[in-house]
Amino acid sequence: MTIDHLVIIYNEIKEYGYDGSESLLRHYLSNLKKQNITQVIEKDTIDRSTLVSLLYKELDKVKNITKEMYDKFSKLYPEANIIYKIVKSFKEIVFSKNVEKLDSWITENKLKNIDEVNSFINGIERDIEAVKNAIKYDYNNGLAEGTVNKIKVVKRIMYGKCSFGLLRQKLLLL
Repeated sequence: MTIDHLVIIYNEIKEYGYDGSESLLRHYLSNLKKQNITQVIEKDTIDRSTLVSLLYKELDKVKNITKEMYDKFSKLYPEANIIYKIVKSFKEIVFSKNVEKLDSWITENKLKNIDEVNSFINGIERDIEAVKNAIKYDYNNGLAEGTVNKIKVVKRIMYGKCSFGLLRQKLLLL
């Protein structure tokens, strides 16, 4: 903990009635750090990475969060709960292979007026035919994209070290 952080903490708790010295606070915080009590204090907090993983996994499959913790979080931040439900419903549409539900999902979620969601919806609408095909069919170009990415990595590694012929030979060996 830096001196700046200590001063901020000291000034903030002084507003709440703390009348001890700054050195006493520093001593107390160093003892907390030695005893690893900071982990006990942060028991009810949820990491940002945990919240992000909720967008990809079901609540019961995400570590470090319980249903009770999520309920508290959703009461504190109702907009985040709405976004969680929007993402979950979009995932259901994608995995159900039901293209007809996409149009109703778009109109329903545009009305919620969340800027980030509206930006996502605008991106979908710009290329609606491709999105519908991605939902409808199992085909994708992942193999081609992976190969192109591998070629670019090799090209970056060999930049300035060889001629085009040597780069070509190396890529043909992959």
